[in-house]
Amino acid sequence: MILTPSGTPLRQSIPESQLMSTHRFSLFLLPSLLLVACQSAGEESALSNADKEGGWFESETPSAPKETASFDAPVVSSKTTPEYQEPSPSPKPTGKHAKEKEEIMRKNEKRRQLATVFLAQADEAFGRGDYKGAISLYSDAMELDMTNRAARDGIRRCESALSGEAWDVSSAEDVLAQEQIRRAYARVKIEGLVQDGDNAMDKKDYEAALAYYQSAEMALRTRPGLAGQGLEHSVVSAKLESATIAFNDALDSERQSEAAAAKEEAAAAESARLNYTTNRIQTLFQEANSAFSRGFYEESVGTLDAVLELDPDNQDARELLQVANMAWLATRKRNTDTAFREQWKATFDELTTLAIPPKSAIEHDVEYWRKTVLKRGSLDKIVSAAEVDPTEANIQSVLDSTRIEPRFDNSIEEIADNLATYTRVNFVVSRAVREDLDEDVKTISMAYSRQMPVSQILSIIENLSQNQIQFVIRNGVVNVLSAEESTGANVLNKYEVRDIVRPIQDFVGVDINLAPSGGIEEVDEELPEREATILTEDDLLATITENIDPDIWDDTATVAIENGTLIVNAQLSVQERINSLLEDLRKSSHVMVELKVRFLKVEDSFLQDVGVDFRGLGDDATSGLPGKGSDYVFDDFGSDPGSPGLPGTLGTGNDAGLYFREASDNVNILARTENLYDSGLGNEDGLIGSGGLSLQYTFLDDAEVEAVLRAVEKSERREVLTEPTLMVSNTQRATSTFANQVSYVGDFDVEIAQAASIADPIVRVARDGVYLDVRPVVSADRRFIYVDVRPTVATLVRPIPSFQTSLGTGSPVTMQLPEMELQKIRTRVLIPDGGTLLLGGMKVVSQQALESGIPILSRIPVLSFFFSRKGEYESYQKLLILLTAQVIIPDEFEPSSLPGGAAR
Repeated sequence: MILTPSGTPLRQSIPESQLMSTHRFSLFLLPSLLLVACQSAGEESALSNADKEGGWFESETPSAPKETASFDAPVVSSKTTPEYQEPSPSPKPTGKHAKEKEEIMRKNEKRRQLATVFLAQADEAFGRGDYKGAISLYSDAMELDMTNRAARDGIRRCESALSGEAWDVSSAEDVLAQEQIRRAYARVKIEGLVQDGDNAMDKKDYEAALAYYQSAEMALRTRPGLAGQGLEHSVVSAKLESATIAFNDALDSERQSEAAAAKEEAAAAESARLNYTTNRIQTLFQEANSAFSRGFYEESVGTLDAVLELDPDNQDARELLQVANMAWLATRKRNTDTAFREQWKATFDELTTLAIPPKSAIEHDVEYWRKTVLKRGSLDKIVSAAEVDPTEANIQSVLDSTRIEPRFDNSIEEIADNLATYTRVNFVVSRAVREDLDEDVKTISMAYSRQMPVSQILSIIENLSQNQIQFVIRNGVVNVLSAEESTGANVLNKYEVRDIVRPIQDFVGVDINLAPSGGIEEVDEELPEREATILTEDDLLATITENIDPDIWDDTATVAIENGTLIVNAQLSVQERINSLLEDLRKSSHVMVELKVRFLKVEDSFLQDVGVDFRGLGDDATSGLPGKGSDYVFDDFGSDPGSPGLPGTLGTGNDAGLYFREASDNVNILARTENLYDSGLGNEDGLIGSGGLSLQYTFLDDAEVEAVLRAVEKSERREVLTEPTLMVSNTQRATSTFANQVSYVGDFDVEIAQAASIADPIVRVARDGVYLDVRPVVSADRRFIYVDVRPTVATLVRPIPSFQTSLGTGSPVTMQLPEMELQKIRTRVLIPDGGTLLLGGMKVVSQQALESGIPILSRIPVLSFFFSRKGEYESYQKLLILLTAQVIIPDEFEPSSLPGGAAR
């Protein structure tokens, strides 16, 4: 049914009898219908564009219809060429994307204008009957404006014309009715937009109202035929202008409000900042005052610096900072002086402590040991593949503590059941052990008469089965597995073995002696080169691979030594056995020996020398010997006076000791006595007859007498101890030297020049002191020590004797012939740990009884005192060489980890 604009039905049906007349009537209505269709298509195109650009129909009013009319039916236009009406200028878009929106609207407007031109040309071609050209032009219009219903309807009309099918009256009437519906629907839409805009204006939502009014105004501008009956274009334009003004006013008001709010917020922030700065400065002043009052001047200076950072122009802070700086500098000076005095005292305390000998062979810094050394980790710490399960540890503890007497000859299944009964630990035998192993392997025979831990019994069973049966604690039970099943994940560990595989350096001592004549040079002793301290790298690898699970090293495990580090990739159990082996090897390499060799020399000496000489009369000032009495000397007998080093016939001089002359000068008597020894009394290394009492008595009368009394007595008890001490590693050869080196001219080379010869001296070096050369070897039980010991004590006689000789021509030269006293021993001894052994010694007894006098007179009692000289010297010397050795194990000297604890 098609309704007229007034709402009455146009027609309900067309009877068949009137069909011909209807067809004839349709011919008269065809031009008008085409004109209406074209106008409707143009209006609908503009309305659709307005929908897309301005969002006119985004919200529906309750009175608007919810469904849209179909515009797909062909509509006949009442005009051949629709006139294009220039749209009235719309309000300038506002909002965030105003410029983009204007650009889009401008481009769309150009496309619509060009589409209108193509549409006009297409209608003209259609009117000429050029339907193909019209279809092409309608298609071009559709490409420019896909929503142009006129172009789409034109294409349909052309297709109908080309196919030879014409429109009937019913179709034209339907098109007219549809057009009326669309117009009514569009008017309702526009009225709804205006109503929504009014509602938005009432709610003061000017932006939404502006959008609604813009959509309604654009719809009326593009379809003027919809105006009227209260929906005038001028009214809508006025409302749009009012909404635009209200929106702009609201926008300006909002901007002004935001600016005022921002200004107020900035002012509040500035006020808050000023308040915070003021409060912060006050707080810092209080902190600086508190720190200054407590004597923390440096902290006070830092606080005042913070105040100046906040307020650089704060004069109070600057003045207080100057005061605090002065106090801080004064405090630092005082602290520096105090620290200097304390450090000075500590330095001299340390120097005084250095003179105190140590109590034992190893002295630990206990505080450093506890704070630093005990916190160090071992380089050989085994890296476990996983955390140790407490349950597994408890099971292992039960196996270690449960002891039984193993007496059985059963299969491994029965043995596992019995052990589970004894230990109350679950034993699980794997399927591989039950089914794959031979019965001979699974049958274990043991008969021991003593009890042993279950863990040891399990180890014996593994050995008896040649490791084909393994007991592994896993998942809370003891698993009885085959060798293949027991293979666990390998663990990579590194062990430091330089102390095992690297050799200890031996130090060879020198043989102390004077350089012999003839140009023979000393030859140093050569020692065989060591290969290792305990085992070489190859021997250590062979020991591990041949004794610790030999079968695994070819397939699943690896071992190598790189730069003194043993790298092992094997199971954790193998790692533990290797670590145990290395610890056992280190027990012998971490042993040292402290050796002390004492040279004890004991001496007891006595010397006495008493005698009277008659000599020394006369005044021989010319020879530098002034004296009393007449200057008469022996001139006929013993005229050669001699010297103390080489006495003459009369002794050391020819002066007289008794002189008598008569007045007539007929009698002149000269007498002299001087008692000398043919050898020196005493020993230059001990006592000699120098010093004592020397008394000279002169009597002048007719008989002049001068007597000289010499009396000396000395005694000496001397003990000389020389004890070199040396700490040596086990099996190492070491030396210690405490010596002096003295240069001397031992020879000359004669350099021949023209008509002359020059003596070129050859300087040699003589060494004396204490030399010790040892090599200890500790026994396996570490209770005894074998020691190869070669101690030497060399003493150079001083001054070095010298003599002069001639080289044939030129001046004589002086050569030195040193003398050296050597005390040495070369031996190998066995000494208990901590014991002292007498290596050897020497006893020297020296006795001298010298007497010089005048025959007969020296035998007369009392009178013999004046005519004799008696000397006596006795010396008893004893040299002992003692060796003390002590085994030093550093672990035994470690201090306790807790204060007050005993050393380990």
